[in-house]
Amino acid sequence: MAALTRMRKTWRPVVVGALVLAGLTTAATPAAAATTNRTGLCNKGTGFSATLQFPARGGFSSHVVEPGKCWSITLAGGSTEPVYVYAHGNGAKVFLGSKTIKTGEHNVFRTKGTSVWSAQWWFSHS
Repeated sequence: MAALTRMRKTWRPVVVGALVLAGLTTAATPAAAATTNRTGLCNKGTGFSATLQFPARGGFSSHVVEPGKCWSITLAGGSTEPVYVYAHGNGAKVFLGSKTIKTGEHNVFRTKGTSVWSAQWWFSHS
C-alpha cells in the first residue's frame, strides 16, 4: 500500500503538468487559428446579434454572435460555397447579404451598425 501511495505522489506532478500544458496549448489555439483556414463572424455592431448560414451544408448556422463577440469554424478546403449573413434583434431576422467563399481559406465576415435595421456587413479574405 505504501508503494502505491508513493507511485500516486510521483505521478501527480506529471499529470498536473500535462494538464497545465494541454490548457496552454488549447488557449493558444484560437489565436493561432485566426490566421489559418478559419471562416468567422465578428459582430462589431450594437443593439443586434448576427449569424452566418451555410446553405450548402443543409442550412447549418453559426452560433448567435452577440455584440462585440466573434465566432469561427474550420471548413475543409477544396470547394466554394455561399454564406448568408443575418442580423437579429427586436424579434426580427434581417438578411444582410451573401458571399461565395473558398473553403479552407481565411474568411472573415464583420457586422456593424446600431440596430437590426441599420446593420451592415463587410468581408475580408486572406
